[in-house]
Amino acid sequence: MKYRFFLFDLDNTLWDFEGNALECITELVRDHGLLKYIDDPAAFYQVYRTCNKQLWEMYEAGQITQQKLRDFRFVITLEQAGVPDAGHLGPVFGEQYLELMPTKTKLVPYASMVLEYLQNKGCQLALLTNGFRQVQYDKIRNCGLDRFFGNRVFISEEVGFHKPNPKIFSAAITSINGKKKETLMVGDNFQTDIEGAQVFGIDQYYYNPEGQPCDGAPTYMGSDLRDLMDLV
Repeated sequence: MKYRFFLFDLDNTLWDFEGNALECITELVRDHGLLKYIDDPAAFYQVYRTCNKQLWEMYEAGQITQQKLRDFRFVITLEQAGVPDAGHLGPVFGEQYLELMPTKTKLVPYASMVLEYLQNKGCQLALLTNGFRQVQYDKIRNCGLDRFFGNRVFISEEVGFHKPNPKIFSAAITSINGKKKETLMVGDNFQTDIEGAQVFGIDQYYYNPEGQPCDGAPTYMGSDLRDLMDLV
């Protein structure tokens, strides 16, 4: 199958969320003098990652507000690390994290090369991501991804729907005049990206560099974005 239209997720599909987030959190732990409580920022980040995932699922289900998500994910993580006054520091830490994250520019391997290849082949590209509007726009601009997507960027907070809701997929495919049978969704999150695309009725490439097991039979699965160059 050959494709002319590509929908991309952002975090951990193009923008190296894990690498950039670990770098941010390590800086903030040092800046706040927390190394006496957190001697392993990488381990602290893994605790945060679990907490953040749970809160994001609650936010996407409408169970908590955006502000509660932003405030409490670091309150909980700092409390678990034994940091005093985590209730006060957590929201401050969280806001500084959101300010620092978009300044990081590390992409996943071959992201720019593959996007440039697709663009040069005349493919139409759109980006759809669950996230905070301004943070995501700043990330996209600072790491240079805006040159591939222009105004074809769809952020859940702005659109009003989170992946896997079909409405965000519909908005993205409409922006590039895409035809479903010629459109491929590329993402690293099986539930939001792959199952969302399956429900919407388009093929999927599950970017899965860690080899996570899945039962949903994506159209394609791989650990290297260069696979996409064979699908044009």
